Amino acid sequence: MDKNEMVKGFSQNDAVVILKTTGGTIQGYLSKIDLAQDCFVIQVAVYIGLDGKVERQDLVECKFGDVDTISKFGSEPKNPPTFDTVLKQYPIGKYLMIWGKHDSSTSPTIEQGVLKSINWDKRRLVLHSITYDQDRTVNIDRISFIDDTRSGPGAVASAQTSDWHLRPDGAWYRGEQKYASS
Repeated sequence: MDKNEMVKGFSQNDAVVILKTTGGTIQGYLSKIDLAQDCFVIQVAVYIGLDGKVERQDLVECKFGDVDTISKFGSEPKNPPTFDTVLKQYPIGKYLMIWGKHDSSTSPTIEQGVLKSINWDKRRLVLHSITYDQDRTVNIDRISFIDDTRSGPGAVASAQTSDWHLRPDGAWYRGEQKYASS
């Protein structure tokens, strides 16, 4: 597809979903269409807390050649990918972090592990937890978001940032504020 045809109808801050030719997905807000570099730059939520609030956002580049389908949220793409189509692209053995209202929870929770199997008739998938060496069953219809960017369990960043820190110049700072003694 011609790049001018690909970007037609899209503009900065559009909410988009990109289904990649490699099988991954990118979901976020269109930050930039870079015709010189032949890529979309998407602002994506990297971590969503259990309360549903986005903790951090990053800019991700996606080359035009890697795009299978791009569509706006709330609009109908020419070849709309279904959630099942997206899920089918994850190979068995892929590490996934899945947000949703799992089991009987009414609040969002996370299940994570290596994809072990998918039962399409029962609409369930099985993740194997590396940490606890046990299997967890997830109802496909209760999934709200899948993070396929991780390679295993663990925190994305420190749970707490230090209050004061000593910089190489010998001064104490809190964030960018220098400590001023009285």
